[in-house]
Amino acid sequence: NYPTASSLMCGIAGYVDFAMGAPQRQILTAMTTALARRGPDAHGILIEGPCGMAHTRLSVIDVAGSPQPMGFADSNLVIVYNGETYNYQSLRADLVARGETLQTVGDTEVMLRWLGLEWADALPRFDAMFAFGAWDRQNERLLLARDALGEKPLFYATPRPGLIVFGSESKALLEHPEVDVELNEDALRQALRFRAVYGEDRLHSGIRKLEAGCYLEFSRAGLKIDRHHSLRTEVEKARARNSGASARELVQRGRDIFMDSVRERLIADVPVGAFLSGGLDSSLIVAAMRRVRPDKAEIRTFSVGFEGDPFTELPFAEEVASLFDTVHQSIMIGPESYIARLSELTWVRDGPVSQPADVAIAEMSRLARQSVKVVLSGEGADEVFAGYPKHAYADAPWVLRKALAVAGPDRAAALLGMFGGDARRGLVAFRAMAGRHEIDRLVQWFSYLDAKNLRALMPGLGWTEADLARTTQSQIAALAEFPSETALFRMQATDYATWLPDNMLERGDRMTMAEGLEVRPPFLDKELVAFGMGLPDELKVRRGVGKWIVRQWAHDMLPAHIVARRKWGFRVPLAQWFRGPMRDMLYSRLTGADGLMARYGDPVAIRNLLDAHCSGRIDASEALWTLLTAEIWFSDVYLERKSQRGN
Repeated sequence: NYPTASSLMCGIAGYVDFAMGAPQRQILTAMTTALARRGPDAHGILIEGPCGMAHTRLSVIDVAGSPQPMGFADSNLVIVYNGETYNYQSLRADLVARGETLQTVGDTEVMLRWLGLEWADALPRFDAMFAFGAWDRQNERLLLARDALGEKPLFYATPRPGLIVFGSESKALLEHPEVDVELNEDALRQALRFRAVYGEDRLHSGIRKLEAGCYLEFSRAGLKIDRHHSLRTEVEKARARNSGASARELVQRGRDIFMDSVRERLIADVPVGAFLSGGLDSSLIVAAMRRVRPDKAEIRTFSVGFEGDPFTELPFAEEVASLFDTVHQSIMIGPESYIARLSELTWVRDGPVSQPADVAIAEMSRLARQSVKVVLSGEGADEVFAGYPKHAYADAPWVLRKALAVAGPDRAAALLGMFGGDARRGLVAFRAMAGRHEIDRLVQWFSYLDAKNLRALMPGLGWTEADLARTTQSQIAALAEFPSETALFRMQATDYATWLPDNMLERGDRMTMAEGLEVRPPFLDKELVAFGMGLPDELKVRRGVGKWIVRQWAHDMLPAHIVARRKWGFRVPLAQWFRGPMRDMLYSRLTGADGLMARYGDPVAIRNLLDAHCSGRIDASEALWTLLTAEIWFSDVYLERKSQRGN
């Protein structure tokens, strides 16, 4: 009596309770309701023995198929699945060749059948983004798994022996009355230092994240976690395949993989569009879409700009859209949108909104969802092919690092500003390059606040050397896997293990799925990632400019000035907004008598920072953004949840 479901994006949730017996339907219903925005098309609940599973559906492939949970009379398994398996058609053909009979045309059953044959050993077969829970009713065991790069989220809790709770978002787990809601201060320190929580920790003490490329098995014997994907192994394989190839051959090989990735990500039974900034990555994706599709096939593209931004990218996006004859729409975001949506999107994120551009992604997703269900985007290109400005300084000369350590990053940045440079960006770079150790230099690039400022502004959180060391455990673990690699590769490896899955991809998933939109990043194809990461440094960065090989792919696909553009990114004019229309909100939030700042902050230091920025003496917009979004999460989400529990 199981439904015959299909391929889809969604929210998944459930729990297994060996001690108490059958799960309670009202808990599963509450978990499903918490994930309703991820899957607005349908929902389903299944309870079988000690296992309960819930699912919310956004239909993308085999749209007419029935909703999940999915199971069949001839299989021991039932599954709730969030994702897309791009190679499902070839995997389906292999199943048919083995004599398997399939009852649907989507990829969910393909995954279920392979898991039935090989259990966790099947995971490396899937070229996919996924998070799923599979229940083996005969052997009473649960398998949870995440894709290789962490494109789809999956969280779990084990409040007591015999019980596991899981879901696509933390808010679903918190609907279970036994999941601990208490604050994890170590995770909060990470969020303040890095704008993300890395590794297994979450902001709630009772919740853990299943890390990218890992799977978890839960049975009466207990819980075990293992890895099904290794960056080191995949890079070694890619290097072996590319051994002896010339630079020209590598350029062509990489381009072929990229084009195949775009082609696979266009597979859908619903309209597919693209986010288009006008930068290299998104423009190249749109160019590839036009080459893959017939000339007259409709391609929809979407862009975002910001009120008061003198360096808007919208003209570049419009130029690319015109060049490839897309149906193009753009949206302009002002400070009112931020004030209106910050609290809502903080609830969506289950944590502080990490970057100013997150709000813009959500607004652009809302626009896109009016005409498409799927968009392609450029996430991952900078991490895989070394596109950030910092990559040019991965191995900064010792003399420069010593000079910065002596002069001080603040003084060097001020001097840069006097000569017309970008003092704000310079300060980030100088703080990073002045680090005493490699780990200090690596982590500071993405930090809006350094240890000195964190201690001054938020002294209640301690910030001892031991506290700071715990915030970098994930980066240290990533470095330990690659002791003999170049400085550039080690920098990329830390971002691959931390920044990419725990910030960029989580942001992309939450901000798009909150609007019922699926995002597919072609640059994160498993084969393309291994190829790109394994390239020699000189094919990544040349003469201080990153993504060299990607630019070679683009030469006959894009105008020269688009190819030559340096990394720009979404630059929200927060400095001006914080001094103008968002000023009152900023002061109110950061100087209130209750909340995070009141509990852990130094009110004098915080007010001095506010006054210095709003008077125009300094640009502290990024530091203030970090404090503001942490305050909104703590006051509007965390304390509200505690209140609901009666704590």
